[in-house]
Amino acid sequence: LDALYDILSWNNIVIEVGKNVSKKQNVINLPLMHILIESARHSDEIERTIAQNDLKNTTSPSAKSITRQILKSKNFCLEIGIKLLIDFDDSAVSFRSKLVGIEQGKYLLLKAPGPFGRIDPDLFQVEDLIIKSLYKGTIYAFRSKLISIISEPSKLMFIEYPRKIEHHELRSHKRCKCSIVTQTEVNKEERGGVIENISIGGCLCIIETFSTDKNLLSRLLNDTLPFRCHFPGSKGEVSFRGEIKNTRKKSDEIFVGIEFIDLDSPDEVQRTIKNYIQLIEYSSENV
Repeated sequence: LDALYDILSWNNIVIEVGKNVSKKQNVINLPLMHILIESARHSDEIERTIAQNDLKNTTSPSAKSITRQILKSKNFCLEIGIKLLIDFDDSAVSFRSKLVGIEQGKYLLLKAPGPFGRIDPDLFQVEDLIIKSLYKGTIYAFRSKLISIISEPSKLMFIEYPRKIEHHELRSHKRCKCSIVTQTEVNKEERGGVIENISIGGCLCIIETFSTDKNLLSRLLNDTLPFRCHFPGSKGEVSFRGEIKNTRKKSDEIFVGIEFIDLDSPDEVQRTIKNYIQLIEYSSENV
């Protein structure tokens, strides 16, 4: 996670992909690669955004930005303890911090960047800040103002509660949490599973393991498996196939990231998945 925040704080990125000549398996960590690609794209989008934006909420022509959607403050759901990056206007350096408290609608309480004593005191005379965070596959960013800094009993920063929050989805399709019982077939053996999150393009599924399994993780990667399940609110059982894009093991379960392919009756299946995702989103908005 520290590496991801380092990448997000880079201003200019050059990515060179070389041939892997070692004996290690040639595996790309897709979420990290998404961030690398988005970070590079972010550099180009900054110039376009600054040129096209009306700058209504910008006090400096050098202010940093990201391609965004605007959220209302009431939808700002960062958890206490989440890591943050602080950008001071007119500074090319980002500082790490952590969210330690929230007074709804009034202020956020952050740990002062450390080591506190080595940071130029003049930076803290600048009121305007840009705060960024990576949370569940989404980059959040918002502008704020420094209210106060205290050193005792701990070194903390009080900043204004954001009026609006910008967010940028790293994934091409937004994922929604769920819990759908499914059945699949691995090596001609029927196995149970649970879909834990889903998007229009794929899902994360937990598959049961057997004591006779050997090297199952490596054998599953890039394999294509059949799945069938019943989506709440839909009629009948839905069947689809998915390519395994990533795998990991935890205790006696295997987590597999799946990309949907070769959907049976694709229009109907896609409509069922889309309707289910809309149902989840509607339910979460009205809780």
